[in-house]
Amino acid sequence: MKSLTIHTLIITIFFFTISTSFASPPRLEDVFSQCTTDFKPSNPNFPIQNFTYTQQDPSFLTILNNYVRNLRYFNNTTRKPVAIVAAADVTHIQATITCAKRLSLQLRVRSGGHDYDGMSYLSTVEFVVLDMFNLRSIEFDPKLDTAWVQSGATLGEIYYGVANKSNDLRGFPAGICPGLGAGGHFSGGGYGNMMRKYGLSIDNIIDAKIVDAKGRVLDRSSMGEDLFWALRGGGAASFCVVLAWKIKLVPVPGKVTVFNVETVGNRGGVNTTELVLKWQEIADKTDNNLFIRLTLSTSNKTVKASFMGMFLGDSTKLLEIMNTDFPELGLNKSECLEMKWIESALFWLSIPLGTAPTSVILNRIPQKQIYLKRKSDYVQKPIPRTGLDAIFKVLLENENVTMAWNPYGGRMSEIPSTETAFPHRPGNMFKIQYAANWFVQGEAVANECLSQTERVFEAMSPYVSKNPREAFLNYRDVDIGTSFNSTYEEGKVYGVKYFKNNFDRLVKVKSRVDPDNFFRYEQSIPVLSIATSQPVTDPVAFLRCLERQPTDPASPNSAVAYIPTNSSFTTVLRSRIPNLRFDKPTTPKPLAIVAAATWTHIQAALGCARELSLQVRIRSGGHDFEGLSYTSTVPFFVLDMFSFRTVDVNLTDGTAWVDAGVTTGELYYRIAEKSNVLGFPAGLCTTLGVGGHFSGGGYGTMMRKYGLSVDNVVGSGIVDSNGNIFTDRVSMGEDRFWAIRGGGAASFGVVLGYKIRLVPVPEKVTVFNVGRTVAEGAVDLIMKWQSFAHSTDRNLFVRLTLTLVNGTKPGEKMVLASFIGMYLGGSDKTFNVMNRDFPELKLKRTDCTEMRWIESVVFWAGFPTGTPISVLLNRTVTNKAFHKRKSDYVKRPISRIGLGLILKKLVEVENVRMFFNPYGGRMGEIPSSRTPFPHRAGNLYKIEYLVSWSEAGEDVEKNQLARAREMYEFMSPYVSKNPREAFFNYRDLDIGSSVNSTYEEGKVYGVKYFKDNFERLVDIKTLIDAENFWKNEQGIPVRR
Repeated sequence: MKSLTIHTLIITIFFFTISTSFASPPRLEDVFSQCTTDFKPSNPNFPIQNFTYTQQDPSFLTILNNYVRNLRYFNNTTRKPVAIVAAADVTHIQATITCAKRLSLQLRVRSGGHDYDGMSYLSTVEFVVLDMFNLRSIEFDPKLDTAWVQSGATLGEIYYGVANKSNDLRGFPAGICPGLGAGGHFSGGGYGNMMRKYGLSIDNIIDAKIVDAKGRVLDRSSMGEDLFWALRGGGAASFCVVLAWKIKLVPVPGKVTVFNVETVGNRGGVNTTELVLKWQEIADKTDNNLFIRLTLSTSNKTVKASFMGMFLGDSTKLLEIMNTDFPELGLNKSECLEMKWIESALFWLSIPLGTAPTSVILNRIPQKQIYLKRKSDYVQKPIPRTGLDAIFKVLLENENVTMAWNPYGGRMSEIPSTETAFPHRPGNMFKIQYAANWFVQGEAVANECLSQTERVFEAMSPYVSKNPREAFLNYRDVDIGTSFNSTYEEGKVYGVKYFKNNFDRLVKVKSRVDPDNFFRYEQSIPVLSIATSQPVTDPVAFLRCLERQPTDPASPNSAVAYIPTNSSFTTVLRSRIPNLRFDKPTTPKPLAIVAAATWTHIQAALGCARELSLQVRIRSGGHDFEGLSYTSTVPFFVLDMFSFRTVDVNLTDGTAWVDAGVTTGELYYRIAEKSNVLGFPAGLCTTLGVGGHFSGGGYGTMMRKYGLSVDNVVGSGIVDSNGNIFTDRVSMGEDRFWAIRGGGAASFGVVLGYKIRLVPVPEKVTVFNVGRTVAEGAVDLIMKWQSFAHSTDRNLFVRLTLTLVNGTKPGEKMVLASFIGMYLGGSDKTFNVMNRDFPELKLKRTDCTEMRWIESVVFWAGFPTGTPISVLLNRTVTNKAFHKRKSDYVKRPISRIGLGLILKKLVEVENVRMFFNPYGGRMGEIPSSRTPFPHRAGNLYKIEYLVSWSEAGEDVEKNQLARAREMYEFMSPYVSKNPREAFFNYRDLDIGSSVNSTYEEGKVYGVKYFKDNFERLVDIKTLIDAENFWKNEQGIPVRR
């Protein structure tokens, strides 16, 4: 399929550019180059075409060969990349990622790790190389405590810069090969001769800048701690492109002491076996300032042992330690060389002191290219004498192989194995590197050297770690497993050897940040599932998946999960189902309910959604009249947010943080606890959850004064489909923040909560409820209401409801018009405004009741006068019934004739109630594009149609739904047109639904809910959720 994508694109371009005469299709490298050249944004100071090399370029092979360390992977038959982009600017990286994805090319990132098996410049499919070596700046902070190091900087450049800037008082713990690039070396761990003192390179990295698969530039804060954890030891090339690392510099003494003692057979009467036995005894336990590497090789049919060491201090102190801990070696003063730390870098390269300047470590090109093979092991128990004898014998039989034993202990034993992705910490005595080098090309020579390496490696199996046999990621070794199909099962074979128990966490991080597996190669971290996976339908499997996810020990994931066999499952499910139409035995039930109480529960649930290919339905308390938050036609689970219920009112700045699971009643109550003169404009139903209510708009009785709930939201927190947490509008970006204020957050992520701006309310408000039947002149009053309600004092909100009541004759029905109002002020002012603007109602002072704003909330919720405000803390949904809702917007007053027909129709269809909610005031001032909610200026009022019934049965339901639809259809001449607008919080599947999640399906209902804002919502959705992870029957679609 991928090759078809490339072919189709190339042919498309070909047909657009072909002339009347025949021409050959453009080459893939030309298409790629054109794509990167056209990419925006670009940096005019660094045109990407000046840094792109294709196979037609005379410099191509030179650029490719510059950082090829292993000649096994550089010959005439080796597959070459389509292009090399030697990035010199972040836009080059973004362009390369974008175009590689567009053309279905694999991306290989070359940033200077050992790469012994050529994975940064080889592939079996079409690929491009992103070479990072031009990005090489090093910026030191003024105090010389930290430095930002770009990926292409070499270790030699880092060491040289640190030493010069600090006057030789600072260093950095990393490898002994100065030509290694920081990008690859650090991301696999980065060990060196100061690791027993300071740990690995990654243990001294405090920040990073990356470019992810979406082309975003992120730092530690914006990428999240999980990804930052994974980059340090987990191999960054599985997750992103590392742009730079922020490293913590470490103190080094003015003088260090180095030595190299070689023994062949014996030294001072002590044979090699005894020396190696003693080395095993002390190397991981001696002073942390001392590092002694043991190298075993052969010379003249005899095993040679080299003890090469460095001490962070002078020779006097070193000899004191050696005479105490390792007297058998007989180290003497003449064998010790004191030098600056920077000079020790030359010593480890076997360059004699004084024969070359330290600037030689600035050479960026590998000193020599050879044919080679590397492997690795970890030793956790001392190898006995008999074992050493057997090992020496094998070495003599395979003379081309050497072994370097690098001691652990010290700081390495103090850092937990889960602190970073690198797991080889306490319990390891030393690491072994197997090395075979040869200088003659040819298959026979290569096969012999590879066989020798494998024989030595196999002979070591009794003495090294087991279950798994551990390996060091920076010494990549394809022999221990490779991934051909990018499956979890393939990846686990090598993954547990490199990462042990950290492997599964790496997989989860990968699945969140790169679910499409764009960053992949032969030994990359796999994703949990692929898009073609069949959904898992076993609730127990879901529960087990949750248990495998990272969790908060104080609140395990499984503790908040309910599956159908759990005795509380039905109770928890039904607790938030207000519409009995979706609470039947035949209603599809979720595989599980996750009643999340922490963000880790949310991340775990999303991880399992990916792993098991399940849909997520988020239940955070909107009206949800169509049951979309707890039903689905495909396997799904419910993520219930009602345990997120913190309200933090800040009177100092007049704001509050409100968790998504807080009800509107709880919000109002908590505000009133702190102040009698602050409130918030939101809904009348006090059991609504803030998460769903706000995300669709959130209207209420103060909207003419202050607008909707979303007009007073100033911040939010959200979890995206990859489990990344954005705690404010800056980190999530203004587009996403715009979308979740009226566009339905469930299409974009899981909202954790909202930061709201509280609004002033008077100490007293006035409410009234006056009803008139048609016989009492309701028609004239409704006509006047249409001209008055949207244009009156914005402190006044008067809702009109039309319901059926019994007439004066037996069996007679008539319409009752109820005018329910609230004025933000006392009754005198209310009476004056009503007598001025709506005298026809003949409002009396006795109709008016003064109360606190918080008490008005109780009034609007339908509770009897005198009900204590503590009723607002009741979260239980009461008065459950079967019902159907629909909505409309009216832009011109309905004529008297039309009104008469409507009232007659209401009597005819019987069970339909209509609620008319006035607009105007602040609602007419806010631009329709300010938030996704578009119904602003030009609207007189909104209509809600409500049909409720209590009798169960399919025939009854069909009859009642038909009544609602009949009344809705009858209203079409009087309401908005092209489109016939609808209120998103009153979901209505009759106006359209998405079966195949296509743009065309989504547009049918999308323009009714969002008008012209629909297209921007689609663009944002496509940008942040291109895979359409968040989908439901009326979700925002992606643009294909």
